Amino acid sequence: MSALPRQALDWLCAGRSDYQAFQQRKRTRVYRRNRTACLYTWAGAAGLLLVCGATSCLITFGLIATLICFTLLDPD
Repeated sequence: MSALPRQALDWLCAGRSDYQAFQQRKRTRVYRRNRTACLYTWAGAAGLLLVCGATSCLITFGLIATLICFTLLDPD
């Protein structure tokens, strides 16, 4: 059941060259290292939310963590 969304995405994007390039990039060591750094960034943001649980902190830390992850995982 958990493979169903991945199979649907693979079927929808089957002929796209950018999707194939993304699949190849996902297999590289650099991408996996950056993905791990992204997960640590989100863990750090979650830790900061334990200190400051206000809505403004949630939005701020969430936005910053998202932008850092986009920067790490975007090849360009």
